[in-house]
Amino acid sequence: MNPLGFVAEERVNHCIVINPEPPMRHNDPRAAYAARTAQIHAKLARLQQLADDHFGHDPDAVHWGHVGDLGRVEQALDELLAIFDAQPE
Repeated sequence: MNPLGFVAEERVNHCIVINPEPPMRHNDPRAAYAARTAQIHAKLARLQQLADDHFGHDPDAVHWGHVGDLGRVEQALDELLAIFDAQPE
């Protein structure tokens, strides 16, 4: 895995496919679920660190482009939350 946290593969048609993590090698779905949960928790912790650091932006130099970027992030988070909020309990 590279420092950016993903693996890029070149396909036959010369397109680059981004894989967010290496394939899991589990025979038990519970083990795979636990591994994925751990990966999600790590990514959520990283997102929290970025948010705590103003996403790398100087708070005194924020411009409308930064606001737009955060709007896209918020929309993506809403879409992710909808995946689980829609599931019956």
